[in-house]
Amino acid sequence: MTRARTPLILGAMLLLSGCDSAPPPGVLGAYRFEDGSVISIRPSVENTLRYRSFTDPTSSRLYPVSQWEYRVGSGFSDPEPSTAIVRFRVDGDGIARSLEWVPGGGNGMRASRVGREKWVRFERDGTALVGRLHIPAGEGPHPAIVLVHGSGETPGSHWLYNGDFMVANGIAVLAYDKRGTGKSGGEITFDFHELARDAAAAVAFLRDRPEIRSDAVGLAGYSQGGWVAPLAASVTPVRFVLVSYGMLESPAQEARMEMGLLLDRGGVVGPDRTAADSLVAAAVAVVANELESGWEDFQTLKDRYGNASWLRHLAGTPVDQLMRYPRWLVNLIGPRQLPKGLRWDYDSGELLEALCVPMTWFLADADESAPNALTIPRLQALSASGFPIEVRVFPGADHGMLTFDGGREARSYTGYAPGYHQAEVAAALGWIEADPESLQCPPGGA
Repeated sequence: MTRARTPLILGAMLLLSGCDSAPPPGVLGAYRFEDGSVISIRPSVENTLRYRSFTDPTSSRLYPVSQWEYRVGSGFSDPEPSTAIVRFRVDGDGIARSLEWVPGGGNGMRASRVGREKWVRFERDGTALVGRLHIPAGEGPHPAIVLVHGSGETPGSHWLYNGDFMVANGIAVLAYDKRGTGKSGGEITFDFHELARDAAAAVAFLRDRPEIRSDAVGLAGYSQGGWVAPLAASVTPVRFVLVSYGMLESPAQEARMEMGLLLDRGGVVGPDRTAADSLVAAAVAVVANELESGWEDFQTLKDRYGNASWLRHLAGTPVDQLMRYPRWLVNLIGPRQLPKGLRWDYDSGELLEALCVPMTWFLADADESAPNALTIPRLQALSASGFPIEVRVFPGADHGMLTFDGGREARSYTGYAPGYHQAEVAAALGWIEADPESLQCPPGGA
């Protein structure tokens, strides 16, 4: 699949839209083959499914043949040639208890569903939040993890595949729909503190369940969840926090860095780069102040650089929009486009310096949606200072831990960073097994 670059914060400024059609929910989940290998099957785009392998970085889309039969495509997203047929074996309640995987020209392989799933509901301040609780096999009680997903309207209950690999390794998972998405109530918000209180409520909900070890509940945040999960850990005690492809820096800094990458791609250097960076900073200031201030500085630079050749590299960004339209029109339409509740200046660094919670961060070294050139050394410095923070950087991976062919202009995705899925599970198990009494933090870490 080739995808045009859509930066995380820049994309959040557009009207968000959800998935147009849902795949059969009864087939979603984790499956274990007789040789012990595990796959996750979750929704993809255009009414297809996607499988992901735990044991290797491969992944492909599944294209419907009939209600319970799918063709496995080639590579990451190519429909042809088909490499296998998948037939789901469904019981009377519409749940696939097993599947048969028939490679082209080969013998079928059977895989059985891992664990059991059920819909659950919990509340915070009168807002109902709905999620999928996935319990491993066995009596329990089980350690557990709450998944905190990123920005957008896609429901975490169906789309978050990482939990399938946790369950296959003995960890219960709660994947819930953020407020205003999926089956949950409330309105969509980008208020990290509000979202963190929701995640803390999810942790409390798990602690009260008999099948869950109340002393072994952690959090895993993805993308935007990298800001939210550590905040939630400051609201309620948790055993550990995992963060994947997140960042410490503020959304405003993220926006500046995203546009900086576009200028890097365009080869903008020297005095032109200095000029472009000043315009980017002024545009971000206007947006971060919710279009209420910063206009005078931006207008001065707009008049100065309105015909600059390097502006073409910022097409589709806030700079482009503010350069293209008059202030009165931006003030009329713009407020509806801004991420509701977002604190553009929020930086996680101060929180982490005061938080004594085991953490593992998984970062992609070619991430253009959440640039981490500043995050990585800051996390490494915290770790070197004695905070219980581990940092894993995966080379050649983009946002989502996706590997790719091609350059910055158009990346063709090929799979997932080798070892990422195993490392995430291993980190969770490691923190669960560690003695919390032996946890050491520098002075100030609470």
